[in-house]
Amino acid sequence: MRPLQVPTSKIPAEKAYLVGVTLPTVRRESELANLAELGALARTAGAVVVGQTIQNRTRIDGATYIGKGKIEELARVIHDKGVNLVIFDADLAPAQARNIENQLDVNVIDRTELILDIFARRARTRQAKIQVEMAQLTYALPRLRRLWEHLSRQAGGIGTRGPGETQIEVDRRKARDRMGHLTRELGAIHRGVEERRKRRKSLFNATLVGYTNAGKSTLLNSLAGSSILESPFLFSTLDSTTRRVKSSSGRMFLLTDTIGFIRHLPPHLVASFRATLLDVEEADLILHVVDLSNPGFKGHIEAVNEVLNDLLGGPRSTIMIFNKVDVLEDRGVTKVAASEYQDAQFISARTGEGLDALRRAVYGAFEASVGKFRRQREGTFEIAEKPSSEEEMQ
Repeated sequence: MRPLQVPTSKIPAEKAYLVGVTLPTVRRESELANLAELGALARTAGAVVVGQTIQNRTRIDGATYIGKGKIEELARVIHDKGVNLVIFDADLAPAQARNIENQLDVNVIDRTELILDIFARRARTRQAKIQVEMAQLTYALPRLRRLWEHLSRQAGGIGTRGPGETQIEVDRRKARDRMGHLTRELGAIHRGVEERRKRRKSLFNATLVGYTNAGKSTLLNSLAGSSILESPFLFSTLDSTTRRVKSSSGRMFLLTDTIGFIRHLPPHLVASFRATLLDVEEADLILHVVDLSNPGFKGHIEAVNEVLNDLLGGPRSTIMIFNKVDVLEDRGVTKVAASEYQDAQFISARTGEGLDALRRAVYGAFEASVGKFRRQREGTFEIAEKPSSEEEMQ
């Protein structure tokens, strides 16, 4: 008998169309760069970007964000190109998203919803999955009416107290109950994380931060001789990774790779990932990695510094690292950056260019702090060269 053949089916990629808006205070070139980043986010989430549009407005439309004429234009594009997903480079109010969907009859999401979807796909550890779900529930709570507007029936009746609850009220209560459960579970995970951190507080910790896809993971692999995931996609990892590194003097210190930042990172996402971002708060040295090949690198620096200021509440010893010099079309960019950022390092984590100078800078900062950590550990830095699996993966 011939074996049973089970046909395989592959869900087709969503065809996405991007929408941006420029106001009098926003330059068109800036919004074009933002849409390019939004397109990269959409492709990371698995969508195929088939086009984009930018509308110039003096103010945002309270009902549909964009004007009536642009909505009609979008409807024609959706029909002609078979678009089934429209992504706005902004945060839409629940009513705005509902009104746009009603008029276009396709799925409409905003920038935050897209980022949350990517985070949900990338979450691997239990801690990351809980943090993402918390952020999703926080985002969804005020938007539940959009999901249930087609329901008018009442849940409850005989045997229930009062007239009963509407379905949206039931869902809100369930969402809040779920958030309470996740908060307790995350608290238990945090206690375990804190125990590991206490055992490592006597070690100097250099922490890599930067805009997503700046090359932090590649740099960690180059400096620590590790082999963590390197990916051209945005937000390839959501968990901090720590490795031990031996300095030129033979002493050990910690090198930590953290989650990448992005422009307008949703506040509730930052709040949910507070435990992960503790690695940044507790860093003795910040290694700020920048993709110098990106024309918008200055905006990336500002976005990262904004998050760092909120987290740290003050200045912290920092080394600026401009990465990907090997793919620069114009090496003159390095001179411009060097004149603006004193003592910056220019490297290629992929080819190894500039890594020796960077090592000397990091080792120098480490050795300058040796006295502080020697007092905390009774005068010794002798640590087992092979870290425990628990510390290796944290």
